[in-house]
Amino acid sequence: MKRIFAFIQISSIFGVLLLMGCAPSVPGKYIQPGEMEDILYDYHIAEAMANDYESRRDTLLMRVYKAAVLKKHGYSEAEFDSSMVYYMRHADRLHHIYESLAKRLENKSVALGGAANDFSKYSSSSLSGDTANVWTGDATFVLMPVSAFNTYSFNVKVDSSYHAGDKLLLNFDTQFIYQDGMRNGVALFAVKLKNDSVISRNVHMSGSSHYSVEIADVDRVGIKEVKGYFILNRSYNASAESQTTLKLMIVNHISLVCIHTKEPEKVPEKDTVAVQKADTVLPPNRQIPVRPIVEPLKQK
Repeated sequence: MKRIFAFIQISSIFGVLLLMGCAPSVPGKYIQPGEMEDILYDYHIAEAMANDYESRRDTLLMRVYKAAVLKKHGYSEAEFDSSMVYYMRHADRLHHIYESLAKRLENKSVALGGAANDFSKYSSSSLSGDTANVWTGDATFVLMPVSAFNTYSFNVKVDSSYHAGDKLLLNFDTQFIYQDGMRNGVALFAVKLKNDSVISRNVHMSGSSHYSVEIADVDRVGIKEVKGYFILNRSYNASAESQTTLKLMIVNHISLVCIHTKEPEKVPEKDTVAVQKADTVLPPNRQIPVRPIVEPLKQK
């Protein structure tokens, strides 16, 4: 009995090892995922440093920084470029690397007091106050112009804590990392009201910037649903572009700020009849002179 039990244990371990061994891995001639993530992390920090200089030397500085990053990690530019071609052909692996990388860059930004703290006062997901951040999705995500990796949808749960007349403000930052091609990102933000009418806003993103989209329940109907999506489209002339160059859009510093608004006070309408009567009241000891009625002469 003990032998049978031991055989089952050994078989189970062997099966796990066999599955692990069959899992596809990056060929040894390319930079491995962990090392590639570290290189890209330093690369984007260097890119941010180069962008701080408002001059034509940005391109030269970026080349110098890139060479310094590759030298630090012990790789040539040819090895890096060939590895990037491999990862672009295996979009799922590159997407996984950038998901991890985006979180590292986000943490770096917070540590340096970056934009991630801009909405820290709305950090609570409760609407106990007049203003709160109700975003429940990922704080950072990465999109690629490749099917299955080019969209991110969200649906925020609406409960009794929402009030009629609320205003919603969707804030986010984008960072495009493109070696060639046209940048074509779109964000759609939609709110369904309790009367089933829909208010939607969309914004096109073609550069690294901050975006803010606002929807307000002006008629104070009440909010029923909050949803939307982000999408990174391929270029209109995608057939003429290289399919192995780097094309990414990082969306981060996302917040959905809900603001309770007070119902405007109704201004009472004036009583026109009372005003007319007030206009005809005469001061005391004053009488209206009575004019005699003159009848027309009758013809005989």
